[in-house]
Amino acid sequence: MPSLSGQPNISLTVYATASDFLFATHDILMQKEEQSNIILPFALNQQRREQQATRGQNVPPPANNLWICVWTTRMASRGSAPKPTLDFVFAINDNSFGGYPLFIWSNHPASELMPSFLDRRVQLAAMQLHQSIPAERVFSVFGLAPVVSSFRSIWSHITGKQAEPVPFYAAKFTLCTKFTLQPSIGVPAGDLIRPAAAQDVEQVARLCQEFAEDSVFFPLDSKESMAQAQQLIRDKQLWVYETRDAHNRPCVASIVASSRSSARVAAITKVYTPPAFRGRKYALRLVQWVAQQLLYCYGKESVVLYVSHENPAEKVYHRVGFTGLCGTPRPVVVEDWLEIGFKGTIRGHW
Repeated sequence: MPSLSGQPNISLTVYATASDFLFATHDILMQKEEQSNIILPFALNQQRREQQATRGQNVPPPANNLWICVWTTRMASRGSAPKPTLDFVFAINDNSFGGYPLFIWSNHPASELMPSFLDRRVQLAAMQLHQSIPAERVFSVFGLAPVVSSFRSIWSHITGKQAEPVPFYAAKFTLCTKFTLQPSIGVPAGDLIRPAAAQDVEQVARLCQEFAEDSVFFPLDSKESMAQAQQLIRDKQLWVYETRDAHNRPCVASIVASSRSSARVAAITKVYTPPAFRGRKYALRLVQWVAQQLLYCYGKESVVLYVSHENPAEKVYHRVGFTGLCGTPRPVVVEDWLEIGFKGTIRGHW
């Protein structure tokens, strides 16, 4: 119940199933569907699996997922019932490669996250998380920069797990819409942009492995990269830029994946061009084409992605039509995100 003193009442709810989590939060997350893309698509996918299992369909065993929601209830005006506000979601989700990082979604922009508001809420969620899962499972945390900075110190104090000295990822969140998408540039004769197909799997697996090696912190071996390539192709979440090699043989020169999607928003989650093919605008053409497909053929209203600070690819995304990049004014949704790793943990992959 709300505090009788007039002070805000902070409460937690914990969910082990996506169905229960979405029953409580779906409408709220949909109101900020772009920013919640790091949380919502995973929950929607897991909810479908839960529903299939209920109907007796042959699906993989339930994943070990956890959602912790932080709510604030303030005193309501006379004659009306108090209504809680969702502040944060802390999500632990499984995958085939050891699990995703701890993702934290904030219902508030970074500019409003003062320590007086943030730290107490993060502390309560971190204490609940420590009671719910082994500390070794939280190999990294990803969210708005001030939220992650607060969690880092609190989690280290609670668990003794020290943060890695260098951030795993420091990036801007950005988006592209039909209104910002720039006109596409032509594809040279003989080149082709298309969805990835089964015959591409070996080339795609190699590029997935190279992409993971570039990330340094989350490498994949050949077996894991093959499994990832097969999954992306099977789920129709991958597109390729096909050109000709020095021997005039068709080859995959660039890949783009979009593996997080909800009703109106899709994320570009992987863009990779091997060094031998860089500087030829293959990634620019491919990202532009995929964004156009997602917006006009898949019915999305926004395409979102993260781009690390000082990454030359920022210029590519700016030319495609992603907003708030290359020194241009930032819309409110374009904010800095941060991933911090922890020592002495069991590292997964994303």
